[in-house]
Amino acid sequence: MNKFYSRISLIVIAMLLSASIIFAQESYKLEYKFQKGKTYRFSHISNSNITQEMMGKEMKMTNASDMTIRVAVDDLTKEGNIALIVSIDSAKNTTKSPMMDTTMILNNIIGKRTKITVSKIGAILSREVIDTIKNEGMMGSGSQRGMAQLTLLPEKEVKVGEKWNSTTIDTIESMGGKIIHTSNVKYTLSGKEKKQNHDCLKIDYTGTSSDTGKMMMNGMELFVEGSGKSKGIIYFDPKLGMTIVDESTTDNEQTMAITGQQNMTIPMSVTSKSTKTLLEK
Repeated sequence: MNKFYSRISLIVIAMLLSASIIFAQESYKLEYKFQKGKTYRFSHISNSNITQEMMGKEMKMTNASDMTIRVAVDDLTKEGNIALIVSIDSAKNTTKSPMMDTTMILNNIIGKRTKITVSKIGAILSREVIDTIKNEGMMGSGSQRGMAQLTLLPEKEVKVGEKWNSTTIDTIESMGGKIIHTSNVKYTLSGKEKKQNHDCLKIDYTGTSSDTGKMMMNGMELFVEGSGKSKGIIYFDPKLGMTIVDESTTDNEQTMAITGQQNMTIPMSVTSKSTKTLLEK
């Protein structure tokens, strides 16, 4: 009899524990909570390993970039949309290759402003380039658009373990041409974690992307095709309504076909790691 009651007690305890776990799963409404008149600054550090083949010869190189991005809140609408003025405070790029090692301060993009209007969940509603970049090269309007991207948060409340998707199609103007960039990202709210002294929600994500288009260089046309995979972790402070850290890894395979004075095809593989961090000092 005692064994019988012991077993019943264990079952009851197990049921209570299961119920407590179920009811303890909170729902979270994730929204950006930018404050009007306030300026936010983010560090964006990226390191890449590049392998490219040209005229039958393979060349390996590394690239490192270090940027500080400024996000000034211009206006908040009655509908809850947010107008942001985004610019770069500092930008340094270091390249090491068998041909040369060089470090450049990217003065042509520093201070150049782009205005974007986003919803509370980060969907871009409009974009306007305020200051155009001269001698843009590969760091032209593409960099201006890239620095203004926000993670798309879910439209509905989510619990730990739930997922949502984001699909974007963007046109990037660069070097006298246009590149169509398509991105598909799957997000999962995976738990809670302390980060940078913030109580954060941890969001895992994986994504795929594709690029197609053409550019111009010294009278030659450059046709670009490529695809990529990415994965990362976002640490989002729901109380502050802000991403604290975004860590990601990407692998891209691209091919550039050059026509004009010379004809050649250049395949390229790029593996990158980047970290975007909210600066609070």
